Amino acid sequence: MNAMRQARQILANIVTKSEDGEDRQFYVGVATTSDVDRVGERVNIKGLTNLDEYLKNPILLFNHDINSPIGRITKVNLHEDKIEVEFTFASTPKAQEIKQLVDDGVLNALSIGFLSLQRLRDETGNVVHNQWRWVETSVVTLPANPNAVIYRYFDEEEVDETMKIEIKGVVPDRDAEFPVYDDFEREWDADESEIRWRKYVGVETNEDLQDPKKRQKYAKRFFWVDDENADKFSAYKLPHVDVINGKPYAIWRGIVAAMAALLGARGGVDIPNEDREKVYRAIAKYYEKVDKEPPEFRKAVEFFKALRNLLIVIGGVNEDD
Repeated sequence: MNAMRQARQILANIVTKSEDGEDRQFYVGVATTSDVDRVGERVNIKGLTNLDEYLKNPILLFNHDINSPIGRITKVNLHEDKIEVEFTFASTPKAQEIKQLVDDGVLNALSIGFLSLQRLRDETGNVVHNQWRWVETSVVTLPANPNAVIYRYFDEEEVDETMKIEIKGVVPDRDAEFPVYDDFEREWDADESEIRWRKYVGVETNEDLQDPKKRQKYAKRFFWVDDENADKFSAYKLPHVDVINGKPYAIWRGIVAAMAALLGARGGVDIPNEDREKVYRAIAKYYEKVDKEPPEFRKAVEFFKALRNLLIVIGGVNEDD
């Protein structure tokens, strides 16, 4: 409801002049989310396979009609559970007609056109598009996903004219996609498993991390990445996957180690506080997958904070540790 209220508050337009003297106005909205839509389907945001290709021709259509181009996408932000886009309308009569309907609050929804590469059914019977190719984005009259809405304007001066990809902190696996190896007592060796994983995904040097597709594969081993430094191995935190007999598995002791580090054990892990609960939910998915109860997030955090403060007092650690 909050997003819908925001969508209906778009009457206060901000208009600026571009260099050629024409009015330019930018909009931002949610192109899609990982929520189940009205027809019982959803996309796995992390399953997007062709972002670089999409950005070469980021067209904006009306109601998915390839004969009705009305603008272009000017920026894409990938989040854990949604894709946010910024866009502007073309100067054609048709595009300006749609723009006016958006300005009047008559139209306030977006939708994506995509090709499904891999689909499955979740435990509730909904179809999950686990791998997919993004084709286009449309302003629509009736979206399949009610959470895909246009919710604010902003000034041209606030817009980076170049296409920008912003990958927010949390990375796979929100859906706990890897099978958990059945030997729960298997030793977890982060360093040795890292060697096997790099070979498995073909990422062995920092140069390999310059390739977005390889980077996406490499990231699946971790619960969090520093998006500003994703071309460096040090940006990837909380590993939990190993390769056994040529197949990737989540290792139970690795999962437990990641949870313990997140909650503050052994010095914890250096990630932003605002991402910690999201990471906790991602790790907890694996606990649920094997019918185990995850530790309570807030109680555990409070315990480790208290323990750390005690160690500071008695000289066990420094305040900067």
